[in-house]
Amino acid sequence: MVSLMITNTSAHKACHPDDVKGLIDFKAGIHSDTSGRLSKWIGQDCCNWPGISCNSTIGRVVEINLPGYYVSGDDESPTFVSSTMSGTISPSISLLTSLKVLHLNKLVGLTGQIPQSIGVLKNLKQLILSTNQISGAIPECIFTNLTSLRILKLENNHLTGEIPESIGNLQALEKLSLSNNSLTGKIPLSITKLKSISSILLDQNQLVGEIQLPLNPGQWPSIQHLSLANNRLTGVIPTSIGYLTTLSTFSVSYNQLTGPIPSSLGNIKQLQILKVDNNNLSVELSSCICGLTKLSVLHISHNKIQGPLPSCVSSFKYLLEKEVDVSFKRTAILPTGHHQL
Repeated sequence: MVSLMITNTSAHKACHPDDVKGLIDFKAGIHSDTSGRLSKWIGQDCCNWPGISCNSTIGRVVEINLPGYYVSGDDESPTFVSSTMSGTISPSISLLTSLKVLHLNKLVGLTGQIPQSIGVLKNLKQLILSTNQISGAIPECIFTNLTSLRILKLENNHLTGEIPESIGNLQALEKLSLSNNSLTGKIPLSITKLKSISSILLDQNQLVGEIQLPLNPGQWPSIQHLSLANNRLTGVIPTSIGYLTTLSTFSVSYNQLTGPIPSSLGNIKQLQILKVDNNNLSVELSSCICGLTKLSVLHISHNKIQGPLPSCVSSFKYLLEKEVDVSFKRTAILPTGHHQL
C-alpha cells in the first residue's frame, strides 16, 4: 500500500464541504450496503466515517477504503467480514480532489460505468474497482490525466472497448490488472514505456494482434508477472522476452501463437511459472529450459512442440510431476511429492 500521512481524527471537526458533498453523493448512489458502513456516514465529520481517511495537515479526504472483504474489530479479536454494495459510482467523486486511494474491491454489486469525472483526481495513486459489475469503456482520462497512478486494478468486471495508446503516460504505474473483462483490440505498443511496472495482467479478454514487449533491455526493470492468457493473440513469442530477467510468471496459454519457444527464455533465471499451452507453437523444446531451475509450473501441451522433455528438468527441485503438462512422452523423472520452497 502507498504510504500516506493519514488519520481518522477523533476531534469533532467539519470536513471540507466538497469532501462531504462528494461522499454524501457517493452514499446516495449506493442503494444496498450489507456491511452497514455507509449508514454511519452522518454529520459533517467525515474523517471519522468508516472507510474514510484524511490527511491531518491539509484536512482533506485522501482515502476511500470500502472493500467487500475486510477486517473489523481490534487487533486482539479481529473479525473477517464479507459484504456487498449495490449501486453506481457517483460522478461527484471528482469533488474529492485530494483523494489518493479509491478502493472498492469485491463489492460485487457495483454497476454502471466508471465516471468520466474521475479524470480530475490527479493525486490518485490507487484505483481498485475489481470484482464488480462495472461496464462500458475505461475512460481515457484515466490514462491521460491520472499520471500518479501506481495501482490500477479493474479485473473481473464487464468492461469493453480498447486499451488506449495513452496508457504509456502512466510512468508511475506498478501494477496493472484488467483481467476477465471483454476488452478488444490490440495491446498498445506504448505499454512497453511503463518503466515502473511490476505486474501486467491482461488475461481473459478478447485482445488480438501480437505480444508487445520492450525491444531493449532495461525497459521493464522490475517486471515480475506477465499474463496474457485466454485472448486471441497471434504471431510469435518475441525473442526480447529474454530481456525480462526479473520475470517470475509468464503465461500466454490459450492464444493462437506460432513459431518456437525462443531460446532467450533461458535468460530468465527467476522464472517460476511458464504457461504456453494451447497455442500453435512448434519445433523441439529447446535446451534453454535447462537454465530455468526455479520452475514450479511448466505447461506446454496442446501445441506442435516435439519432445522429449530435457533430462535436466529432473534436477529442478521445485517442479512437481503434477505441474508439468506436456503432450509427448516424458523421459525425465520428476518428483511427485511436495517440496518446501
